[in-house]
Amino acid sequence: MQFINSIRWRQPQNAGFRPDGSCRQGTPMKSDAELERLRSVESTLQLALDIVSDGIWEWDRLTGTVKRSARWYLMLGYEPFSLPETVDTWLNLIHPDDHPATMAAMQRYLDGEASLFSARYRFRRADGHYIWLHDQARFVEYDQHGEPIRMLGAHQDIHRQVQAEEEQRRHQAHLERLNRELEQKVEERTRALADTNAALAQQLALSREQAGTDYLTGLYNRRHFDQILSQRWHRDEQHPSAIVLLDLDYFKAVNDRHGHQTGDRLLQAIPELLRPHLRRQDLLARWGGEEFILWLPDTDATDALRLSERLRHTLAEARFCEDIHLTGSFGVAVCRPGDLLEQVIQRADACLYRAKGERNKVVGED
Repeated sequence: MQFINSIRWRQPQNAGFRPDGSCRQGTPMKSDAELERLRSVESTLQLALDIVSDGIWEWDRLTGTVKRSARWYLMLGYEPFSLPETVDTWLNLIHPDDHPATMAAMQRYLDGEASLFSARYRFRRADGHYIWLHDQARFVEYDQHGEPIRMLGAHQDIHRQVQAEEEQRRHQAHLERLNRELEQKVEERTRALADTNAALAQQLALSREQAGTDYLTGLYNRRHFDQILSQRWHRDEQHPSAIVLLDLDYFKAVNDRHGHQTGDRLLQAIPELLRPHLRRQDLLARWGGEEFILWLPDTDATDALRLSERLRHTLAEARFCEDIHLTGSFGVAVCRPGDLLEQVIQRADACLYRAKGERNKVVGED
């Protein structure tokens, strides 16, 4: 037999004992009565083993004969004792994929690395299907030289157990996959929520900016100008400042003659025309229609009038689209301690009213 020839039995270093702990060499030979008693005990043990297992087998190493119990055959769907009583019968029924591991387990036992042979493998039934078995065995008889000559083993049908384990593994893998998918979805939803929140924040900032910005000129609108100046007014009231109102002269005539689109382009050009003359702290806004308002912090009446004259001159010298010529009227009011913002704007508006009586003029408070 190929299997019998391939196995390697390694003599333990303590050659006076068998792997089961009994004496090998130098032990007095047992009497016939003692041998008969031992065979009776072994027969009883085999019967008990057959009861608790699904089939037992016995390998005579000298003859190569493998005897199997009737239950062993019935477990696999064969007629009892219908297969050749050889090692090859066992080898041929093992699933090819499980053969190397099974042989390695046997060799570990033969090398003394394991206390018994133990392996789980698939075994072919009579109908061609494979079932999982747990096989356990060990040598139970030795010759006078301590060489093993007989092995006793038991098969246990663990097919349902293995199927349950595989089902549990599949279920666990399914749960892990669902968990990964859930984590991925949560991550995607979290990213989407973060992106949405960012977009909302951006939209909110844009809405706030648009709410405070004049859509045509990009300057602060009247409402936002009031909000900003109201927040800074009392904080800066101890410092001189001025309010300047600018109204473009005869702007209605420009709209009537050239159209409102041209008028819009003129309004859009005003901020770029005035900004080079302003400081970073100066606040320019569209007051409404063709009117603009300036707040000049840390500026007294003299400087406010001088700046307004410079702006009036810049506006009068400019040439706009279609060679349009524009002038502006300016009203200048200086902020006094205790003044309310509305009071200063009213005084600047009164000065503007006087300036528009002559057009292209700057008028300050008396």
